[in-house]
Amino acid sequence: MQIVPFLRANRNLVALFGGFLATALGWWWLTSVPRTTSHPKGFTPAMELERIAYAARNARSWRVTTFGTMHGEDFQTDQDVVCPYDSHSVTQTRAKNGTMEQSGEVVQTRDTFYAREGMDRWSAEPRAGIDQCARGPMAGPSPLVSLLENLKGTTRMEPGATVSAKDSSCRVWNFFSPSSRDAMGSVCVEEATHLPYEIQFGSLHVQYSYWNMPIQIVAPEVELPKAAPQP
Repeated sequence: MQIVPFLRANRNLVALFGGFLATALGWWWLTSVPRTTSHPKGFTPAMELERIAYAARNARSWRVTTFGTMHGEDFQTDQDVVCPYDSHSVTQTRAKNGTMEQSGEVVQTRDTFYAREGMDRWSAEPRAGIDQCARGPMAGPSPLVSLLENLKGTTRMEPGATVSAKDSSCRVWNFFSPSSRDAMGSVCVEEATHLPYEIQFGSLHVQYSYWNMPIQIVAPEVELPKAAPQP
């Protein structure tokens, strides 16, 4: 099979899944997550937020699992990242029979972008990778560090219960706005490393795992299109 005609016939596929995460999560974020726009006088940035942001900025590998609903349809996106440039994202949506089925998959390396719809064959195009270390882990369509920075001046944090899991435990920190006694969100943080394991804020629900673990991302075996001959 000739790869160039195939890529031409499927050129929209790369664009579709290149922008899928940003578009879907962006729409979901704008329509589902409440905002705090006031900056209450006298609020002091929580030191724990600084520790979480520092730990996240210095991580070198991780998995981000994002849960959400768009147009009434549940979705889940798992993204593995190995700094500086490698990432692998798989998006699943709920089918009519109630099961979660793969709807798209993306692999990004230092110089190549790969995408496919469902379980179809891969397409690829040369593209410079994003410096994942500079951006850090995501929280919805925005970097986690940016989200934490926005929360510093508008919320206060109060420690909650410790949540124990099979291999680790984390401390829940609840976010409160100045106008409500009810928590508007929470983040569960491993107390020794200050790395987050789960954040919930409005309809934003993200889980983090495999911090600084030796994740392996393997690029698909796809022949790249040859450069057009120079006149």
